[in-house]
Formats: sequence, structure tokens, C-alpha cells
Amino acid sequence: MRTSAPTADPVRPNGFTLVELMVVLAILGLAATAVVLTIPGEERSVRSEADRLAARLAAARDVAVVEGRSVAVNFAPSGYGFERRIAGEWQPLPGRAFEQRNWPSGVHFVAANGQGGARVLFDRVGTSPTPQAIVLAGGDAREAVRVSATGEVSRGE
Repeated sequence: MRTSAPTADPVRPNGFTLVELMVVLAILGLAATAVVLTIPGEERSVRSEADRLAARLAAARDVAVVEGRSVAVNFAPSGYGFERRIAGEWQPLPGRAFEQRNWPSGVHFVAANGQGGARVLFDRVGTSPTPQAIVLAGGDAREAVRVSATGEVSRGE
């Protein structure tokens, strides 16, 4: 049994110190900044779609060289798709990488010729008789994917 009465500790404060509160606020601020930076904006989505398009165009050029057949990429306001020429007819290019792709929301295709669509051809040696720039836009962001007459695919405005 206790023989003495409990005494209150006058030195121990109740609550948090200002320094402790400031440290917690700094940690919350850093966490909020990390979250905001990971949210893709218009510019980032346009840039990533342009990178994806450039890679798929280069792959289509490589297929044209490997198979020794012409390959075409058709662009429309809704998206783009790949075809190859077999026995005088255009047929969809097989493979998951060459499936018809719609533009993501917030990204749209701007035809350089003012028409609603465009077509890029790669012949069997990898050159392009239809060199052009494909421009993707979304908000204030614009990215161009260029196909040169030699078949070189590059990205950048």
C-alpha cells in the first residue's frame, strides 16, 4: 500500500512545444509537395504520349525493314493505327504494340496540312516518302514528332 499521497509534477507541461508543431508542419508540407509533383499535368501527358508515339513509329519503321514491306501509320482526330501492305492490300499490322490507339483525354492531334488526318509511310528500306511532323497538343503544351525522308523519327518542337 501507498503511504504517501500522489503529488502533481509542476514542471511537466501539457501539450506540444512550438518546435514539435513546426516539425510536424514541415513534414506535412514535404509530403504534400511530393503528392503534387507526382500528379501528371497537361504538359507531362502530352510529352509522354509524344514519346510513346515516337517509339511506336520507330518500331513500325523497323518492321517495314525486317519484313521488306511497306508500313503505314494513319492519324485521325480520334487516334492512330498501323497497317502493312501484303499482296497489294493494306492490312492491320499484327501485334500488341501496333494495335489501334486512341488519344488520351486532354491530348489531341493537330494535322499539319489542315486536314482531319495524316498518313506516314515507311517503305521496305525504312525511308519515308511522306516526311512530316505530327503535332500533339493539350492545353498550353505542344510536342512534335518528326519523321524525316530518311525514316529517322525524332521528338521535339
